[in-house]
Amino acid sequence: MTKPTTATETRGAASRRQAFGLMLGAGGWLPQALAAADGGAPVRLALSESMLGGVNPNDARAAMTVWTKRMFEDMNIVLDPKLFSTRQEIHDRARRGQLDAMVLNAVEYRPIADLLDASQLVAPGGAAGMEQYLILAKRNGGIRQLSDLKGRRLNMLKAPKMCVADAWLSTLLEERHYGPAEQFFGSVVTDAKFSRVVLPVFFGQADACLTTKRGFDTMCELNPQVARDLIAIASSPAMVLVFCIFRKNYISVNREKLIKALIKSVSTLLTTEAGRQLATLFQFDELAIRDAGCLASVLGVLDAADRANGKPVAGSQKG
Repeated sequence: MTKPTTATETRGAASRRQAFGLMLGAGGWLPQALAAADGGAPVRLALSESMLGGVNPNDARAAMTVWTKRMFEDMNIVLDPKLFSTRQEIHDRARRGQLDAMVLNAVEYRPIADLLDASQLVAPGGAAGMEQYLILAKRNGGIRQLSDLKGRRLNMLKAPKMCVADAWLSTLLEERHYGPAEQFFGSVVTDAKFSRVVLPVFFGQADACLTTKRGFDTMCELNPQVARDLIAIASSPAMVLVFCIFRKNYISVNREKLIKALIKSVSTLLTTEAGRQLATLFQFDELAIRDAGCLASVLGVLDAADRANGKPVAGSQKG
């Protein structure tokens, strides 16, 4: 049996670091931009480091400087972006009214949903905008359902888009009264490389893996034998996991300008090599305006996990 190729990982950390490397070198231009802008105060934009995977935060800040300068040049909008290492920093600033817009994942959004306007989100669009999780096993390995994994080894992908995976898995286990993952499985091993999560199952070195459908589909396109030999024994709902959202009552000409700038910049960026790599970094192919309805499935998973773990369900359905 030949070892499948692992070109999927060109979407991983190496590509993301290269994206930032191509975009470094911007200087301190914000004061001059503020003086030249006609749109008033800059948009205070928070981004979570949870999106960056293995990328160096200093490189990320440099890349954001280049991107925000491009926003000003193309749309005459001034951004004041900040990268935060913990969700608590974003939550604290949001509650103090010190942020106008945030790029968050669904887990970070939920505790401060009451402060944010979910009626208008900028989120990944198209077929790639929704993500699913899969639990995969060997087709002829004797594992047909979740109960067959009692005491077995589970490999689990560690990546920004796996932010809801623990919650979904705990819900599956609780619904069947199997107890927490650390008691049900013999071991749970995490890895940031897709190949080291999926291929051990393919070669019979691990019993199952939990990963993203999008990543698995890409591997199957490159390696048809993986598609033939692995089957999904469980799949999550399709979910929007990452999005840009504004604080409630944020009324500014810059709000609509930023929405247009985000959507336009994606289509423009994707025509360049650096832009395509930036899209790889933030895991989008296109952006679109969406409403609170797009969050129903992911919030449902998080609510179910809270109930399974005996926690109060957050009031996250209010937008």
